[in-house]
Amino acid sequence: MDISPSPSEVAYGWTATKVKNLFEQPLMDLLFDAQKVHRQHFKPNAIQLSTLISIKTGGCPEDCGYCPQSIRFNTGVVDDELMALDDVVRAASEAKAKGASRFCMGAAWRGPKDRDVLKVAEMVAAVKSLGLETCATLGLLKDGQAEVLKDAGLDYYNHNIDTSADHYGEIISTRSQGDRHETLQRVRDAGVSVCCGGIIGMGESRDDRAD
Repeated sequence: MDISPSPSEVAYGWTATKVKNLFEQPLMDLLFDAQKVHRQHFKPNAIQLSTLISIKTGGCPEDCGYCPQSIRFNTGVVDDELMALDDVVRAASEAKAKGASRFCMGAAWRGPKDRDVLKVAEMVAAVKSLGLETCATLGLLKDGQAEVLKDAGLDYYNHNIDTSADHYGEIISTRSQGDRHETLQRVRDAGVSVCCGGIIGMGESRDDRAD
């Protein structure tokens, strides 16, 4: 049975049933189909090198069961202040010198305050001026914040949905999956590309993974 998605389905056509069908494919068939789709959209032997830096480490009030940056767990992670602009630019310059073409800035917040967004926007603009693609992962965004980042030159916003809606409460109690979807919509509405995934191996079922 050929269940390979068309180009339009790659972006928009996935359902839980189609994902479950993929689960039933023999591994080698799945790898072959994945390679065909990859070659339709990308240079087959090229990769992009991206660098991720934590611009604000520790002290997050969320209780995500997988994250060592939460203040609710004794992980030894120190609650640091937001990195200085010059330090971020220096790190981005070093990343570019080592071959990276995208630089992502992550902050351990539930969501940034407006004053934090303005500071991150300065970082985005400075990194963009180096000729790098820019990416940020800052948590939940409020109305207008994605637009500020877009205007500064942000290319990608990373915001994972973690796990299925049904399993969400087993992993996180301080937010819902719906909260994440709202931020993803704000990012799309602002014209910023989305980088989004999830985590497997947290006690979820196969149906949870498909959902």
